[in-house]
Amino acid sequence: MKRTFDQAGVNDLQQEILSSDYTQRLHFINFVMNDFAGFMLTYFELRASQIQYLSTMSTALMTSLRIGIADSWNNGLAVDFQKNSSSVDEEEDTPKDIILSRYNSSSDLPVANSLLPTGYFSIRIVYRNATGS
Repeated sequence: MKRTFDQAGVNDLQQEILSSDYTQRLHFINFVMNDFAGFMLTYFELRASQIQYLSTMSTALMTSLRIGIADSWNNGLAVDFQKNSSSVDEEEDTPKDIILSRYNSSSDLPVANSLLPTGYFSIRIVYRNATGS
C-alpha cells in the first residue's frame, strides 16, 4: 500500500517497519540502502515534482538519507520526520530546505546532545514560503 509523503504517511510506514520482526525490518533497511529512489517510489505516492527531485538528488544527500534512515531503523528508532508545507507549496514546486541531523555514538558531540539515542536521525523539509518560515 502506498502512503502519502507527509507526516502521517511517513509515521504510518515507520510504525509498520518498526513493529515487524527484525528479519522483515532488515528487508526494508536493505531496500533503503541499496535503492533509496526505488524504496520511495514503492512505498509513497509522489507528485511529478517529487519524482523529478528524487531523480536529480545529489549523491551526498542521497547517501546521508540512506545511512541515517537505515541506522535509525537498525537501532529500532523511528526517523524524526517533519515536513512543513501546504499543498500549494508542493504543486508550485516551491524551493525547499532539507535539514538533516544525525547522532552516532562514534561522534564527538557536545554534552547537550548526549541524551539522544545512538542512531537518532531527523529529517526536516521546510518550504521557503511556508507560513512561519
